[in-house]
Amino acid sequence: MAYTVVNGWTVPGFTHERELGGGAAGRVVLAVDDLTRTKVAIKYLAGGLLADEAFLTRFRAAARSLSQLEDPNVVDLYDFVETSDGAAIVMQCVEGVSLRRVLAAQGPAGPLAALSMLGGTLLGLASAGEHGVPVHGALRPANIMIDAEGNARLTDFATTPPGTEAQSGPAYAAPELWDGVPATVATDLYAATAVFYECLTGRPPFAGRNMARQHREAPIPAEGVPGPLRDLVHQGLAKDPARRPASAADYLAALEEAAVSAYGPSWEAQGRGRLTELAAQAAQQPEPPKPKPARSSGRNPVVAAKQPGGGGTRTRWVLAAVAVLVVAGAGASAATLLNSDKKQPAAPATAQSSTPQPSPPAGGVDAKALVARIDRAVAQAPGALFSYRQTGCCGFPAGGKGTVGLAPGGQASAALPSYSLTLSGAGSARKPVRAVIVEDRFYVRVGKKWRSSPLSGRGYPAAADQVRQGSSVANLTALLRSSTKLTKSGAIYEGEAPAAALAQVPELGPMYARMAEATGVQRIAFAIKLDAGHRPVKFWVRAGPEKGRNQTMRGSFTKWGRKPAIQAPQSG
Repeated sequence: MAYTVVNGWTVPGFTHERELGGGAAGRVVLAVDDLTRTKVAIKYLAGGLLADEAFLTRFRAAARSLSQLEDPNVVDLYDFVETSDGAAIVMQCVEGVSLRRVLAAQGPAGPLAALSMLGGTLLGLASAGEHGVPVHGALRPANIMIDAEGNARLTDFATTPPGTEAQSGPAYAAPELWDGVPATVATDLYAATAVFYECLTGRPPFAGRNMARQHREAPIPAEGVPGPLRDLVHQGLAKDPARRPASAADYLAALEEAAVSAYGPSWEAQGRGRLTELAAQAAQQPEPPKPKPARSSGRNPVVAAKQPGGGGTRTRWVLAAVAVLVVAGAGASAATLLNSDKKQPAAPATAQSSTPQPSPPAGGVDAKALVARIDRAVAQAPGALFSYRQTGCCGFPAGGKGTVGLAPGGQASAALPSYSLTLSGAGSARKPVRAVIVEDRFYVRVGKKWRSSPLSGRGYPAAADQVRQGSSVANLTALLRSSTKLTKSGAIYEGEAPAAALAQVPELGPMYARMAEATGVQRIAFAIKLDAGHRPVKFWVRAGPEKGRNQTMRGSFTKWGRKPAIQAPQSG
């Protein structure tokens, strides 16, 4: 049952189950996607943040980058929804508990678990940095989730307004933050080390009154830290940021060396196992009360600064430290793709199998008859407004919105459409452009003139070709015709189709061949929602597992009807 969270507004398309908690940034609820039944976490931003345009500008940029990042040490961000009524972050609901809860319930985690936690945190920071989000700005135990596999997963990137970091997390705030210096990689590493110290000893390195002075002047209390790990603590908690590790990758190298020397090459597996065990035990205990806000010194106010312009084997740790951690995995999960025109959370992963499936499709739906009904319906109303986005690994995202039209008398299952659209996301350096697609030609508006090129190659033409193929009704009917499993729930048809069969479809085959090669899958999962007249209204398609290496397509159609034919503009 949905309920009011912020001024009566909730993100449409989701049913709220219960409140998970909250803080200065806003309230977090557990919700279920009404269409896919996927559980997500939604953070409704507090009113103060909504009124801070500098914060919103910074967070929008971070959200765009985070939405393309999928890493075992970062909680997936599916969507940032903004309306005149409020704003909310739709993100992955991690099966696990926060590190704050683990420490409150279990006390010190021990050296191996603490090392595993710090390593995962550094991997997450490094991965985010590689994807254009160099600073977290709010690292503390409440923003580190421990999942069921023992991964330390970071959340709440960039949710602390610039200049307020020390006040928001005084126990973990580097000395320079108390002087109003903007958050940096160095301040994140300081905070990560303070959390590491708390995992080792059961308490932050500094607490009580006059926090600013303690962080600036008090000796680092390393006596309670195991001897082999004291140098790590001294490096990370250095008063001078120039004396801290230069990057998360550099700190990972130092961590690996210290851990192997002290605990042997199997330290990471042992630490992960212990962290998993502690998290499972903490989950069985009642949620601890929230800690009281730490008191900062009135003599050391925070000066608001001007805003500047996973787990794995030991081999992974070594490579991450040496190779500056280039993590594969662009593209968020393809889950809530039927609920809005914005990107949303992931649908349950489809099991992959090479075993031949029965024909007609398992699930009781006659795909051939359904395709015929769609063809007839779209032929009677061969135009619509559309929105589409493609994301995932092994390529750049592409998206567009505008008007789509089929040639008069054309069959939906055989014709690729024409478009008048705004094309976006064709690479991080490219801005949305006005474009038209007619037959095999691409037209783009440059200033007051139109430029024409073949619908192939790189850049905008390649992105336009992706949009045309992925959002075509022909694509949806090809999925239905090729399906080996197809079920119906209300107006939604959900199924899967062999990638090899889709690769043989005329016009569309190369697209699916590339998807299968990039993700290594044998089957493609999809869901299509039809209106009462059997015209598509929303869809999602995913190649690959929910978590990991995947590619996704999703889109929507509205206002089906007979629209003026889309004409090629005059080039000039």
